[in-house]
Amino acid sequence: MSRPRLLALQRSPLGPLWALLLMLTPAWIAVASALYLSGEIDLWFRDWSEPLVELLRSWPQPFAEIFAGDYGFITMGPLLLVWATPVVVIHSLLMSMYKVSGFLNHLTTAMSPWLRPFGITGQELARVVMGFGCNVPAVIGTKSSPACYRGSCVSAITFGSACSYQLGATLAVFAVAGRPELVITYLLYLAATTLAFVRLITRPSGRYPLNVLTSNQLDLLNWPHPREIWQEAQSVIIEFLKRALPIFLLMTAAVSILQWLGALQAASVVIEPTMAIFRLPSEVAPAIVFSSVRKDGILLLAEPSIATSLSAIQLLTAVYLAGVLLPCLITCLTVMREHSRQFAFQLMGQQAVAAIGFSCLLAWSGAWLWP
Repeated sequence: MSRPRLLALQRSPLGPLWALLLMLTPAWIAVASALYLSGEIDLWFRDWSEPLVELLRSWPQPFAEIFAGDYGFITMGPLLLVWATPVVVIHSLLMSMYKVSGFLNHLTTAMSPWLRPFGITGQELARVVMGFGCNVPAVIGTKSSPACYRGSCVSAITFGSACSYQLGATLAVFAVAGRPELVITYLLYLAATTLAFVRLITRPSGRYPLNVLTSNQLDLLNWPHPREIWQEAQSVIIEFLKRALPIFLLMTAAVSILQWLGALQAASVVIEPTMAIFRLPSEVAPAIVFSSVRKDGILLLAEPSIATSLSAIQLLTAVYLAGVLLPCLITCLTVMREHSRQFAFQLMGQQAVAAIGFSCLLAWSGAWLWP
């Protein structure tokens, strides 16, 4: 059996840097392509939905608020269907192409020398990348990681793997605010703080410089067949379409009823001092709370009066804090099942403390460097 040849990524001193850029390329292509497609679709969708919104606003309360209010399903629906869905589909297809071709294995192996001081290797990074589809199978996949790396890998997934819901919602928020270019800044800061978080919590044994990969076997590179790419990507895409819509409907209905009852305004008064720590207005609090349960709760930041009122650094801080404050509920339950309750609660506590610290750093240093 022929052995795969080392690529320039493994031979060059700058190989890890090139590998990192190539790992981020699918996200960049997905965002750029989705912006173009969504811009075209959004015009058609709004021409169709605006008359319907006006009609629904004449309905009795709370139905008018649920369907056509500031957080209503028809009002917020385009953010999920028009902006988030193209990102999920394009990114899933590109990452599946990386995996099926064997190229993903080469990228993660090339990055191992730079990653080991942080407590993970390229093999663990592959599972973190898997988490960009969904955190749950990525967490389950850490079973095959060595004991000294497994905890760090799970922490990196729950903190830094922006799942399909989170990445699509993030693009939608930036697009509504007219700042789609912030996606790249967001991803770079997310990657940097994920490495810092893992470095802070990892055991010394996981950072030992003489540790080697459990398997140095590289996959043979091959030209991926479209059917193989689709088979790899379809589970993520179908899962997104099957689960996102009903949960999004429930979330918008809940927030709309709270808005109608005046509960959001009352809660804003209580939460305002907390949001001030991050230089954020109290109106962003519901998105941060709902995102701790479901990552597509970030879409609540896309309410036009909120998205357009925030500065660039405030928008970055709000989206970042909502995304990393806590793992989503399903991921938390998976970590408990795969590890233990003690490990899961410890992880959530560590992540919340780190998220608050990194968000404060972003908010206050960003306001000084990027007024």
